[in-house]
Amino acid sequence: VLTGWDDGGVRIYSAANGDLMGQITKCHRGKVTCIVVGREFIYTAGEDGTMRVWSNRSLEFVSQFAEHSKPITGLVADNVHNHLVHTCAGDRMVITYNLKSGRRETFKSHKDGAFTDMCQRIDSEQELLTSTTDGFVLSWDCDVTNPVMALDCGRRMRFTCTGISSGGRFVAVGCEDMAVRIWDIQTGEIVAACMGHSGEIKQVSWSPDERQVISCGEDGALCVWNFYLGGMDSARE
Repeated sequence: VLTGWDDGGVRIYSAANGDLMGQITKCHRGKVTCIVVGREFIYTAGEDGTMRVWSNRSLEFVSQFAEHSKPITGLVADNVHNHLVHTCAGDRMVITYNLKSGRRETFKSHKDGAFTDMCQRIDSEQELLTSTTDGFVLSWDCDVTNPVMALDCGRRMRFTCTGISSGGRFVAVGCEDMAVRIWDIQTGEIVAACMGHSGEIKQVSWSPDERQVISCGEDGALCVWNFYLGGMDSARE
């Protein structure tokens, strides 16, 4: 289990007994905001706006990318291309880095709100999905400058986190009103709204069979939501 800390370090614990197995001290200046484990590398991002790459085996530093001017809020290792890593941040930018060239591959921007989280579709064109402070889930294609899709709930509110279902059809989003909303990406419709948290929702994720959504919040609650599909046309909590 890899954990990011306020002191800028990463600590690795055994899932079996909780023992400390290793650590990377001073990964970042300030808090570690994101961690992703890939096949060869561990990727970390922080409040300092940098994304750093570490060896999976030795935990040694490999490289870093430092183009964001504000804390990084989302980090994704590409589903298809092992040499691409995507980040989004409070500076309203989405940046794709190429590990082979050591340079930025592409970047996108959103003028009306900052990014709060990111995930990647596993179907279609493998688009990136980002949540924003102005209440949108935006879909980004690597070959297109502007978003290719925008989802909203009809109210202007902050979206705090996103999670894509294992099949790629549904996206769960933590919202400012402390609800978890689920969109059908194919139709663009909200198919469920789950109320239960009393504080900001920090993270959402799906079970492998798409039958449950798990959310955690600042209220200290971990909520598990059953998600029933009626012929793929409707859903309820």
